[in-house]
Amino acid sequence: MKFEVTHPKIWKKLAEKSMPMKHKVKIYEKMGGAYRLGEDGGEQVFNKMTELLKHKMQEADSGGDHEVGMAMGQLEDIMKNATELKGKIGTQEKNLPGWISDHISQAMQFINQANTGYHELGDKENK
Repeated sequence: MKFEVTHPKIWKKLAEKSMPMKHKVKIYEKMGGAYRLGEDGGEQVFNKMTELLKHKMQEADSGGDHEVGMAMGQLEDIMKNATELKGKIGTQEKNLPGWISDHISQAMQFINQANTGYHELGDKENK
């Protein structure tokens, strides 16, 4: 199974810095970096290293897939971070950095597509 970071240039720059690994991971994740596990179109992306580690531990414990459990954990993380970001942005009109607006737009599109697409799946694909 293949493991890679989603933003190798950012990771490479952080890897060159002399700081504890946990700080590098936090900075990388705050900059939008994530981790990809798998290959041949079956990759799963984890936004946090802790999600990846939990996934691997659950896999090792049961030897099976935990797709629903993982999805629920990721959705909870999305809701928590969206609520926190909403509070940070506030209601006052202001200029947001382009990369933040872009990340919000992409996240909204991906969640909308997943939600819409899930309802369009056939019964055998939902089981």
